Amino acid sequence: MKIFFRSMMTALIAITFLSLSDCKPTPRTAKPAKPDERQSVSPATQAVTPELDTAEQLAAVKQTPAAREVGLLYVDSVQQGFDILRPWEKGKTNRTRAMGVYLGNGRVLTVDDAAKDATYIELSLPDETRRVPAKTLKRDEVMGLALLGVQHEKDADIFEKVRVHEIGAPLSPGNEATLHTLINRIIPMQIPMVVESVDDSGLLPQLSMRARGGTLPQDTQQGLPILREGRVVGLVMERDSENQTVNVLNAELLRRFLVERGEETSVPVLGVRFSPLDDPVFRRYLHLPDDAGGLYVSEVLPFGAAEFAGLKEGDVVVSIGGISIDAIGRCKHPIYGLIAADTMLRSFKPNGETLKLGISRKGEQSEIIVKLNRDAVEKGPIPEEKEGVAPRYILWGGLLFQPFTSTYAEALRRRGNGLPLPFLRLMDEVEKQIDEKRRDIVALTFIIPTPATLGYENLGFCIVEKVNGKPVRSFSQFADLLDEPTADGIVELSINRAPYSIYIDRRAAESSNDALHRRAIHQLRRLGEQKGE
Repeated sequence: MKIFFRSMMTALIAITFLSLSDCKPTPRTAKPAKPDERQSVSPATQAVTPELDTAEQLAAVKQTPAAREVGLLYVDSVQQGFDILRPWEKGKTNRTRAMGVYLGNGRVLTVDDAAKDATYIELSLPDETRRVPAKTLKRDEVMGLALLGVQHEKDADIFEKVRVHEIGAPLSPGNEATLHTLINRIIPMQIPMVVESVDDSGLLPQLSMRARGGTLPQDTQQGLPILREGRVVGLVMERDSENQTVNVLNAELLRRFLVERGEETSVPVLGVRFSPLDDPVFRRYLHLPDDAGGLYVSEVLPFGAAEFAGLKEGDVVVSIGGISIDAIGRCKHPIYGLIAADTMLRSFKPNGETLKLGISRKGEQSEIIVKLNRDAVEKGPIPEEKEGVAPRYILWGGLLFQPFTSTYAEALRRRGNGLPLPFLRLMDEVEKQIDEKRRDIVALTFIIPTPATLGYENLGFCIVEKVNGKPVRSFSQFADLLDEPTADGIVELSINRAPYSIYIDRRAAESSNDALHRRAIHQLRRLGEQKGE
């Protein structure tokens, strides 16, 4: 048996070596670029072959400056965001790799996925002969972009031999350009691309581009630049492997991101919910001609730009910036062609500028001027949490209280649980909350079984309306109400579902707080904005 076993192992090893000897890298080719596009690549780049058979060839490629001269860098990051459903702790650690394109003055443009929730970011040359710590100079989660620089000034020499790129003119459907990428991480390659269509299903329009006469490399990554006449005209946001296309953010949005000030996004929110007008009976009811287009205003959100400008429920928006809306809710954008009108509203102009809307109100035509902002999502009763900021919470006696925000609601949806009925009801009663002048809506989101929560373990998911008979106006004021002493040591919480009032013994709650703290929940409350905890 030993001899048989030994002979079988020898045969398996031989088969393994024979199989490995046949596994050589497959050469990849691309259609030659046009002469004006070749000007952006050095002669050294054109001389490099993507076929690497030996360690000597690989070493020779690493020594050439070609990869640096295309102006690309790798962006590696370690990310760990906050778990908004368990706000005292952070989520899992992830590692992300993307590409970045050098814009000069120590600035590297990349995708926001490389910087979001990052605890550490590193820039490296394509041949990985140099790696340096990096920092985020600015980022825009809505646009999906980030601008990076070196963490320490002494490392700025990493850019000495990296080519500087400028932003070019935006692309339109039918335009041709070149995707610049790296094969085997170090070999520059240009892939002729054409803009096939515009994807207007997201917050912002993106170009869908396809390789001409070939397929995209498997390692096509986010952050790769699209170049035309040596200038960056787009940035790859995602790759569609099935259709062999890439979604690209156009140059006009890249330029807007680079010139916007501060940390706020330039993507506005009008503060309106629309309904289509494809029903002819509904159109006649609104006194619209059969050939007229537009979008019906089904809801105007409080505090938003539309409400301030005077837009009302029941209005029909018939034009944006003088551009008519057709019968199925599309506008002819000067760059993108026909796109969804609501996408155009977000992308046509940045925050702070004004936008003229043509409206039809009970058959009467008029115009209103809207000053664009994001007040509908930042100042409303159910606001967004600021990205990258530690979530606010109070863990008291086993009861977890949090401000109810759209960010929390989205996190709950992602977990697959949907929204509890009290929360859905709340979102339908926003106007009532405004009348009560609440700055925050405080929710009881989770209950940890402790001696203080006996009998309430299965409650959860409700809105706290009063503490000891006093209305809750904000999250910080709610914390003060919890801390107020009572004569009998009992705290009464009025909630919006049965049993409508719960009673907590303060001494039991404080004892439970001590036990929770000892069980490694080091922070039982966070009331203000804290970044990078």
